[in-house]
Amino acid sequence: MTAEKLNARELLAKMEAEEKAAKEKADQIEKENEAKKKELLDSLRKEDLADVIEKIKLHKFTATDLRSAIKSRGKSSTPRKSSTPRKSTTKSRKKSV
Repeated sequence: MTAEKLNARELLAKMEAEEKAAKEKADQIEKENEAKKKELLDSLRKEDLADVIEKIKLHKFTATDLRSAIKSRGKSSTPRKSSTPRKSTTKSRKKSV
């Protein structure tokens, strides 16, 4: 019986070691893929930007033409509030006694 228990413990330890090794390998692959993905996105961005610039020159778009399609990076402006209170346009009613 002790041989079976020892064998089972060894098997559990082996399984845990294999799981740990698999997780480490998966983490390593994930890090490598992140680096590759970043490089690919950077190169793709450069190619896309060159394509956009070419089309802008071809069609002679102006900044005004493109303004609606370009996301604003700055803080969105909100209408300024007036410091003076508004005058009421309704007449005040007299209370009837």
